[in-house]
Amino acid sequence: MQLSKLTFPVVSFRNLEAPAHIHKLGYRDYFAMVDVRDLPDLSEWRKINVRDPKLTGAVPNKIRASVSDNPDLFVFMNRGIVVSVESVQFDNKNGRVTIGLRDPVLHGLLDGGHTYNILLEERDALESPQYVRIEILEGFKPEDIPQMVDARNTSNQVRDQSLMNLSGEFDRLKKALAKAPYADLIAYKEYELLPNGDQKPIDVRDIIAILTAFERDHFDDKTHPINSYRSKAACLQHFKENTKSYQKIYPLAADILELYDLIQLHLPDLYNKVRGGKFGHLTGVTTYKGKHKAHLDFIDKESKYGVPAGFTYPILGGFRALVEEKGGRYVWGKNLDPRQMLQNGLGETLADTIGNFALDARNPSKTGKSPLVWQACYQAARVAYLEAN
Repeated sequence: MQLSKLTFPVVSFRNLEAPAHIHKLGYRDYFAMVDVRDLPDLSEWRKINVRDPKLTGAVPNKIRASVSDNPDLFVFMNRGIVVSVESVQFDNKNGRVTIGLRDPVLHGLLDGGHTYNILLEERDALESPQYVRIEILEGFKPEDIPQMVDARNTSNQVRDQSLMNLSGEFDRLKKALAKAPYADLIAYKEYELLPNGDQKPIDVRDIIAILTAFERDHFDDKTHPINSYRSKAACLQHFKENTKSYQKIYPLAADILELYDLIQLHLPDLYNKVRGGKFGHLTGVTTYKGKHKAHLDFIDKESKYGVPAGFTYPILGGFRALVEEKGGRYVWGKNLDPRQMLQNGLGETLADTIGNFALDARNPSKTGKSPLVWQACYQAARVAYLEAN
């Protein structure tokens, strides 16, 4: 087979020194940091990856969100891409790496197929450089590759939500959402699959995080549930320790999840209306072209914009100001409809508020973690509530 060479620029390149006895076997491990716009074309070298990476579903959606929400941290948050090669050469003077690939069943993209696909899709919309790690494995034999692929693509860890599901801690939430059209799309444990074999697209941790934005027992008009955006693990732990607080939220759960998607659907138009356009130019926003669009599972609609979670969560949290407690359960105060308020004056105010902070921070992650942003959104909703008849 003919040797194919791919050359691409790198930001940094390092050789991970192995113990002498492993080094003698010919195994080499290298790491490079690469601008995603300079990723090599591996389209002909995908055979050794046992998965068929897709652009939809839970895993791609999480990767896509981390690209837009955490541009500076993505390189550290994502596991990166792993490539098996025959040879590696690094031109220190020009900062370029050349990898040699010969056998499609031995060389190519070994792990990180989802990341690779998403980055190819997203990179044209990036306004500034963004980076990803590439691990390059050299010298591995045909009998080694199946074991390497299996090890890199398999996790034996049992996550907290799987144990919580087993112990029945999600039973009341399941009941609250039983009639929702997306009820069967929710994964309450790891590796829950649809009848066609695809992974269920909605992770229960996302639902818990969204509902946490409405947790009123531990958050008020001065202390806001920023962890709903910042840490799903923290939200899951908070849920586990405060189940009675969430039971108050369940009567509004379907409304809240719908509102979460409606914010993403309407925010671009609301922003363009109050600020004269150019929502797609905000840092972190992805404008999709062609067939692919962002799918909003809770309302089963598509949007041409990928709206950062750092914009969505503070706005969502603001609507907590419209909630009242009656008989141990939450209701929308004054019989207000949050959907109508989103599409009218309150939505415009919130879009303008987020726009101001987004333009200043130029980083959706900073926007989503800012107490000032959460406070401003909450106060805007509180004023609208007080002024409502």
